[in-house]
Amino acid sequence: MGQRIDLFKQQLAFDDQRSLYDYWYSKCRPGALPGRRDLHPRDLIRFLPFITLVDVEQGAQKRAFKVRLAGTGLRNVLDTEITGRALDELPLGNALSHWRQIHDRLVDEGKPLCGVSPLIWHGGRGQASTALAQVWVKFPLAETEAKVSTILAYDIFMPACDLSPALQNKFIQA
Repeated sequence: MGQRIDLFKQQLAFDDQRSLYDYWYSKCRPGALPGRRDLHPRDLIRFLPFITLVDVEQGAQKRAFKVRLAGTGLRNVLDTEITGRALDELPLGNALSHWRQIHDRLVDEGKPLCGVSPLIWHGGRGQASTALAQVWVKFPLAETEAKVSTILAYDIFMPACDLSPALQNKFIQA
């Protein structure tokens, strides 16, 4: 298990991502994921502006993902409030299927995921922005030991032209 942890942590590009991973991992119990109740906002203060909590709702036909909480930094970047909105309602254009796959994979595997994607957003100021890169990490949370019920996400936004060569190689065109 330790080697798998190190491999994932090595993929994280920023110290804040690694610190958040360490915090999430410290809340894992043997054989179980942490739940929302295990996280304390006072421990996450420096991350809060770019934190998102997404509820996972199991429907009869497909899963639904609803933003329970989105930090103020996200509102500033996206120029709109996304708290309370479903993933399918967000102005993601063709990138919606990409983000749905990421969320589904995280729920199915119950393991953290990370990546780099162009910011595809058709909201707020009314234009799509692919000039920004979204460097993201997502962590599964479970209120019961067997089922992911919430996704904890942390995003870093930066000009795509400023990505390091290593991040440019991971840049996913959604």
